Amino acid sequence: MFAQKLKFLGISSFIVTTGVMGTAAAGEKIETHWTKVNKTDKFEVMLDEKSSGRFAFFVAFHATFKQTRGGNLFDGVNNKGQGTAVLVNGNGPVSGFDINEKDGDTYKVEWAGECYSLTGPDGKPVGYCSGGDVVVAGSGTGRFAGLSGGGIWWGHGLPNGDFEVQGMDFMEK
Repeated sequence: MFAQKLKFLGISSFIVTTGVMGTAAAGEKIETHWTKVNKTDKFEVMLDEKSSGRFAFFVAFHATFKQTRGGNLFDGVNNKGQGTAVLVNGNGPVSGFDINEKDGDTYKVEWAGECYSLTGPDGKPVGYCSGGDVVVAGSGTGRFAGLSGGGIWWGHGLPNGDFEVQGMDFMEK
């Protein structure tokens, strides 16, 4: 099932498995499923070239994780992140960096993916993105000390400008 979701999202299961397993040390294995809604703090257009369809931007956001499977270690984690995208006709790469915090304990995540646009029910474009994430080695403090691993995420724009994201991570601690 996991491999089918990766294939659907266009992510090689070899890449994700290598990234996750390559950083893991012996410890407790944690599979988590989560959701969050990114609220935009800053959106800065870096390029908007109508003639070629090129559009580049920087975004800063915040959210709170709701863990839906795999315990509650990540439930209620406050997320602050930033990312950049360079799109051509609504399609292209996106990447960024997040800092996650719960009661003063923190860990950092790098992420990357691809975005694309589809026409929504109201005839307006809706942005969709999917990709992978990995915990920055050695970045965990407190309850997140020794955390390693990563996973996949997918999301879409909401009418109010927020961005709803879901994901699965495979961690070791």
